[in-house]
Amino acid sequence: MQPRTRLFVLSALVLTAAPLRAATPPPMENLPGEGVWTSPLPANPKGESTDADFLKATVWFDKQWLGDGDGYQRRAAEFSNATRRELRTRVIRALKTQSATSHAAAKARIDSLIDAGTIKEFEPHWIVNGFSCLIRKQDIATLESVPGARKIFFEPPAKINRPTPPEFKPVPELDAPEKPSFENLPWYVKKLNADRVWKEFGVAGQGTLNVIHDKNFIFSDHLSRTVYRNPGEIPANGIDDDGNGYIDDAHGFNFDRNSPELHTRPFTGNPKDRVILHGTNCATISSGAASPTGAPQFGIAPLSRWAGLINSGGIERSVEWAIDHGADTYSMSFSRMWYGNYQSHWRKVMEHGSFCGLFFVSGAGNRRLAEPEPFRMNIPQSIPNAVFAAAGVQRDLSKTPFSCVGPVKWKTDHYHDGIVQKPEVCAFNHAVPCVFPDGRVVPDLLNGNSYAGPMFCGTISLMLSADPDLLPWDLQEIITTTATDVGPDGVDYETGYGLINCHAAVKEVLRRKALR
Repeated sequence: MQPRTRLFVLSALVLTAAPLRAATPPPMENLPGEGVWTSPLPANPKGESTDADFLKATVWFDKQWLGDGDGYQRRAAEFSNATRRELRTRVIRALKTQSATSHAAAKARIDSLIDAGTIKEFEPHWIVNGFSCLIRKQDIATLESVPGARKIFFEPPAKINRPTPPEFKPVPELDAPEKPSFENLPWYVKKLNADRVWKEFGVAGQGTLNVIHDKNFIFSDHLSRTVYRNPGEIPANGIDDDGNGYIDDAHGFNFDRNSPELHTRPFTGNPKDRVILHGTNCATISSGAASPTGAPQFGIAPLSRWAGLINSGGIERSVEWAIDHGADTYSMSFSRMWYGNYQSHWRKVMEHGSFCGLFFVSGAGNRRLAEPEPFRMNIPQSIPNAVFAAAGVQRDLSKTPFSCVGPVKWKTDHYHDGIVQKPEVCAFNHAVPCVFPDGRVVPDLLNGNSYAGPMFCGTISLMLSADPDLLPWDLQEIITTTATDVGPDGVDYETGYGLINCHAAVKEVLRRKALR
């Protein structure tokens, strides 16, 4: 999509946002300080662009939902009596309205920079009020002349492979499961007490949507039954039916290729080639159902839906897509290193997304063999409040040696938390069974914190299925206070508050819902 076309789409989104209960959206906040703050150039490049002289710049406008680094807790207290769905509607409306206003005020100057070739690949955002672009180092100062610009961050543009996308093939229409299956359940489902939730409370993730941010998805039967089907999109007709700027985004979207194709690499049948099955297995753990081909039910929330997103570059459009499609959880099984002050931007995206009703979940990360212990967490799992990090334990509840640990330290220009407790909880990340596309199960194959995160996602789906209006800070309190302590007594930096206990968490959700 061309940059200016996206600007018109952004304005249109304001008009199509869900209606408010009350009249006006809540007020935005001002970023502190005067003038334009510009981040130092990144010291550890992560990638390179076609023109090595260009950097990726991300600009924040002066008005944001959360003004300073303490805004999350402050506004959480302000809206502590709201319901999640009410708050989601109001915050989305506030963000989109302010973004349209700020971009309209800056449009003339931005257009002049585009026309002069000073910036390219301009991309507006509403999840954080601002925009991203590529700019030469010697032209950085020109961004300060954009009306409303207050903070400027930099990261080297990621080197993304964008081959011609393959022909998009619609996912076969298979009947969605009506109830959970209790046959041949994997051991981690029972260890986390998920099956007790299905049986005793009749809660199995129904009504929830889990977004899986990964690299490749294979639509085998056990995933095709629970895949999200965008009601506004007709698959494979080559038309942007719902008018959101993305053609055929029926089950998610591949932002790397600007294509709906999520199946980017075929499976060779080699069980050691686990990277090809990575996204598929993350979706299976959160939302996998039993299938006619014989695949057992591997999902923690088997009646939930899931959608796939592929985005190796920025995070903004992926999060905006998830929010616009009513997603409940957002699973991130990846890490970003050397982000410096740019960490602040990722954190702001996810803090704002949290107020839009999206629960961000990540594994704690895997320690590289060459790194000394302890190895701390990176972005996004290190983000407090808005991102829930799950460390990994083995089946016998001992800590997995390669799992990253806490605490983390936050000290950027915008955030000054200091030492922060991480992880929140733990789940299983070692010798997890793998389901092949043909339904065949390979026991003890999967290792990595990538698989602890989706277990957390599935648990949150169960909790939101029990109470869709559960606020993020309340959910965090429930998940941590109901966890089963498995490490040193009390909260610790290796296993957090303990092993996720689906049954205890949902029971507490239902108790609070009855009181409310």
